Amino acid sequence: MKNNHNTPLNLKERYHSRLSFLGSCAVLIVLLLLFHQIDYYMIRRPAQDAAREAAALQQKAEEESQVPATSTARVIAVGDNLYHQSLLSSGQYDSGIWNYDHIYANVLDEIQAADIAMVDLETVLAPDHASVSTYPSFATPAEVADALIKSGFNVIESATNHVDDYGYDYISQTLDFWKNNYPDIPVLGIHDSQEDADSIKTIEVNGITIAFLDYTYGTNNPDTRTSDQYTIDFLSTAKVSAAIQKAKEISDCIIFVAHWGQEDETMPTEYEKQWATFLLQQGVDVLIGGHPHVLQPYGRMSDDQGNEMVIFYSLGNFVSGQRELKELLGGMAQFTIEKTTLNGNSSIRILAPSIKPLVMHYSDETGEYGVYMLEDYTEELASVHSVKEYIGEEFTLSNLKAKFDEIMKMNVTPSTGTNLLDVIFNYTDMIDPGTGNLIEDTWSISSSQYYSDLGGAASQNDDYEADD
Repeated sequence: MKNNHNTPLNLKERYHSRLSFLGSCAVLIVLLLLFHQIDYYMIRRPAQDAAREAAALQQKAEEESQVPATSTARVIAVGDNLYHQSLLSSGQYDSGIWNYDHIYANVLDEIQAADIAMVDLETVLAPDHASVSTYPSFATPAEVADALIKSGFNVIESATNHVDDYGYDYISQTLDFWKNNYPDIPVLGIHDSQEDADSIKTIEVNGITIAFLDYTYGTNNPDTRTSDQYTIDFLSTAKVSAAIQKAKEISDCIIFVAHWGQEDETMPTEYEKQWATFLLQQGVDVLIGGHPHVLQPYGRMSDDQGNEMVIFYSLGNFVSGQRELKELLGGMAQFTIEKTTLNGNSSIRILAPSIKPLVMHYSDETGEYGVYMLEDYTEELASVHSVKEYIGEEFTLSNLKAKFDEIMKMNVTPSTGTNLLDVIFNYTDMIDPGTGNLIEDTWSISSSQYYSDLGGAASQNDDYEADD
């Protein structure tokens, strides 16, 4: 009998066929699910994770780009470092060694805690011990410079009225000393070449580039200003303006040092105030004054052009052998430079400017000579200070504190005048550079006048003639 190929499958065969089909479908579905999972975990998910990570990084970068980067530099500055005979003798030992570390021993912590520590080295350095001299013409032993650097100072100011007491040769020898012994220390205000005079001294701290300028009103040798080409930086609107513009191009912050003012006067003169306004307008960030040998007030100045400047009119003496209470009361300026950078643009703020009072102590009775923070000074120390030989019981701790408060409370009215900016000084007299005529200062007021106008009495002794 022939097989009939068209005979329908029986039920059992159809059942097995269906199972086989369903099994194939199931296997196919499992394979599809497996490939889907493989695709997800090995291709799509890593891609999604990478995309999410890239998006998160981009978002973080965008967020961080809107958060300013901030860095700071802490600065301290002190006034005139001026060695009279008693201080010179204190560092000369029977062994033949000269050393002045003891003068600064009580203020080391304050100096060394700063990123930048500035000091006015009032005089040139003597080429040898036989050439050392004191008032009225100063040449300080090189061991004083060694002690300053050892104590932590890293910026030396040198444009002063005493810097040419012994002429160009001593200035040249002073510069050679610094180059040979401390080549990394910026020495401001004096130069051995036109190239050096045209350069701007800078220091970088934590990404902040700070430029330093240092100028004097004149020197005790009135002929120097007219004959000097580059050795000493004299205040001149043209030279100062050009230097500030150059400093702006290479720095974030400009600190300007001015040797100016009237000796033993705690109120800034009209000359100081006119120069302060000019320097504010030029873009100086911090202005530090010296030369009066006494403290003067400090504060902030601003104008309608958006300029702002912190000014310390005078920090007084740092180290000296002078003989008035107010001459022995110095100041340590302190402030922080803050640099903020956002989207490639940076700005500078001067934070927390202040003056911490200092006392210059010297005692022939105990053999102790050195500068103290006023907060560390005691009535016991004051009681043996050798200045009592000259001013008696006026010199007390309480009177030192009272004098500091009295000076700091004075309100200095800024000046908008310009007539004194380019005067030439013949010692202390102001000379009109155009006519050569003497200019009588009818604009400045004394601290005594200031307090008299307020109805009070200032405890000033303005009849004393400074021994510097």
